[in-house]
Amino acid sequence: MSRLNYILTNSRWIWFLKGLPSLPRARTLFQIRRYTLTNPTRCRTLWDQCKKVLDTNVVGSFVECGVWRGGSSATMGLAIRHSGQTRDLHLFDSFEGLPEPTEKDGSLAKEYCGGQASGELRSVSHCKIGLQEVQDFLLGRLRLDASKVHFHEGWFQNTVPMIAPKLGPIALLRLDGDWYESTRICLEHLYPLLSPGGIVVLDDYFDWIGCKKATDEYRVKNNIVAPMTGALPNAASWTKP
Repeated sequence: MSRLNYILTNSRWIWFLKGLPSLPRARTLFQIRRYTLTNPTRCRTLWDQCKKVLDTNVVGSFVECGVWRGGSSATMGLAIRHSGQTRDLHLFDSFEGLPEPTEKDGSLAKEYCGGQASGELRSVSHCKIGLQEVQDFLLGRLRLDASKVHFHEGWFQNTVPMIAPKLGPIALLRLDGDWYESTRICLEHLYPLLSPGGIVVLDDYFDWIGCKKATDEYRVKNNIVAPMTGALPNAASWTKP
């Protein structure tokens, strides 16, 4: 991509323009551009979802599982700050990258991970960003309230079941773990904590078949009939009745 083409299609200033007409949303997209793997459509939507639960006073914290460099975490944190409310922001990540997928994640996931698909909790080196780098961005550069941002480092299978009982209600739950097992474990332990009117976001629902399979199975098993919204290039989501 040429420099001119990049500036015209994917620079931070283009992201700023795509965040308008809301100036706080536009500023947020400008700030997070280099810290997310998602696209501006998903970031705009996430901001709007945060604003919706904040404006309607849905009870609970904001939770993200799958942080990478912290772009979506920042969107959530900045939306809270802009609202003038005080909410806890819980961030779960291995900070070692993605673990191995399983056969339920399909051939594309296996190929993406260089043939590794045993489901072992060891890094395949994709999406590998250290905790300190994320803390420097969220707490140092953006100056989010360190007393309200909680980092839960480790594989979801180890951290989520242990910490979920201590979280209390959740207002917005964003899942970005890519694989079947990562999605399943987060839904099983965190979705029951989602408050009525709360929103769950499945970033990978349309991208990886394992995420879709785990989500569909969970919805059927728990008789969840709330309509799923979103389509590529956006993420999937639904609001808890």
